Amino acid sequence: MLDLSAEAFGIAVRPYDDYLPLAGFADAAIPASRLHQESRGIPLEHLMLVATDDTQDIAGEPDVTALALAALGAPDHEQPLFLVRGALRDSMVAALAGLVHASQWAGEDTGITHLEELGGTVVFDLLDWAVPEDSRATVLICDEPLVADARVGHAQFAAVGLRLRHGPGPLQVLDCGEGPPGAAAAAAAHRFGGSGPCDAWVALHAALTAGRVRDGDQVLLGVSAPLRQGWVLLRVADTAGLRLAVGGPAHR
Repeated sequence: MLDLSAEAFGIAVRPYDDYLPLAGFADAAIPASRLHQESRGIPLEHLMLVATDDTQDIAGEPDVTALALAALGAPDHEQPLFLVRGALRDSMVAALAGLVHASQWAGEDTGITHLEELGGTVVFDLLDWAVPEDSRATVLICDEPLVADARVGHAQFAAVGLRLRHGPGPLQVLDCGEGPPGAAAAAAAHRFGGSGPCDAWVALHAALTAGRVRDGDQVLLGVSAPLRQGWVLLRVADTAGLRLAVGGPAHR
């Protein structure tokens, strides 16, 4: 069992359409194994890949992690910042350093990578150890999909921001794991899922905003990808005490 809770929960979501048909890339551009892992269940004939050589959007549009961090607001006291994200679209961009500089973050900062789709679930096992016992921490989970569905024409960039601490709080993190949830599923009054690390969190935020989740309810957030599954079990202890925030355009 984990001993973390969140007192603030923010999201930022925006559409992103700078993707190109798979046929426009060389066969060696992305290994077939990674393409399968990143496909998010989209059939191969409908896959589009992010245009990694286009820096116009990176320079000119607000980053979803910055929007989520701004939605949480500046902390009252210095605290560590954890950025959980997958591969960068542009390898020349130092996302964490840029975020720290732009926000004038005063505490320590740590980047957590390579969890890919599990970044919104199993990461809490690591955070339970990494968050200091005597202070709060800000956690940002970022999802910028490598692929999009040509039938839709765009993907959704999303970021989740959580202000965490050890001990009880409005939104308690009870447990997490990789693979099927097992007994955790039976305990949950609500279940939200998706193929990316932020999908279930964005759905939970919408449910909390709409008042569909009550005090005492347990919530199971899951992610299901072609090669892996992950889950995190939460308990909503105090809906009135949980500060909800949205950075940029709200989720539609």
